[in-house]
Amino acid sequence: MKKVLFFDVDGTLLTPKKRIVEPSTLEVLKELSNNPDIDLYLSSGRGRDTLNDVEHIVPYFTGLNLANGGHLIIGDKTYYDFIDKDLVKNVVTFMIKNKISFSASTLHGNLRMYFNDEIKVSFDRNVPGPYILLKEEDDFYFSEVIQFWLLGNNDEIDKTSKNFKELTFFKWGVFGADVIPANRDKATGIKKITEIMNYDIKNTYAFGDSDNDVPMFKLCNTSIVMGKCTPAAKSAATYITGLIEEGGLADAVRKYVLNEK
Repeated sequence: MKKVLFFDVDGTLLTPKKRIVEPSTLEVLKELSNNPDIDLYLSSGRGRDTLNDVEHIVPYFTGLNLANGGHLIIGDKTYYDFIDKDLVKNVVTFMIKNKISFSASTLHGNLRMYFNDEIKVSFDRNVPGPYILLKEEDDFYFSEVIQFWLLGNNDEIDKTSKNFKELTFFKWGVFGADVIPANRDKATGIKKITEIMNYDIKNTYAFGDSDNDVPMFKLCNTSIVMGKCTPAAKSAATYITGLIEEGGLADAVRKYVLNEK
């Protein structure tokens, strides 16, 4: 029976600040990808068009669980879960009215609207990739939105979330949040993958570090949280490993998946 591993990107595969895949991580991913008894999946809040800084490792993965379960890619097949069109219109209207910067992952590309030059510079640097820069006067009639990223502080996130109970806001820390339907998360994406691929949930492993990893931690049989993580992620995980830059991810894989001593 295959072992199936789900990896978060930011803070798990990518080292914070340096934003690189550490040599130890790269080495163990190569080893895992060559093992016929193991399948690998990216499980991220990112959209497909924002994977530039990990594009070199994508070939190691059997599939992608993106946008917190909203966009699945398995081999040559793709599955989407769009946010309700009327809800999209209400969210966009609210954020424009309150001058809150945001990004929208859509079937037609990544859309971004900035109300702050500092946020634009920082976000463009940290999340590279092609996108369409929107203006306030643009017509928001698009219907195929998979996920929003709210680019603001926690006060702005809390203010917005109080107005949209049908959405979940996964905070990144002191700034920014994934915004998705309340009935969807990384775990719902993993459930669909296990059904399509006929995997046994008892053989699943999840690796992450943040609040949006909690649902998949609770679903997968074994969950490993990185040494630097959020309190919620730490509480939900089966095991805790070391820092990425100190080989924490590779150590966890070898200990808990490959059973090396």
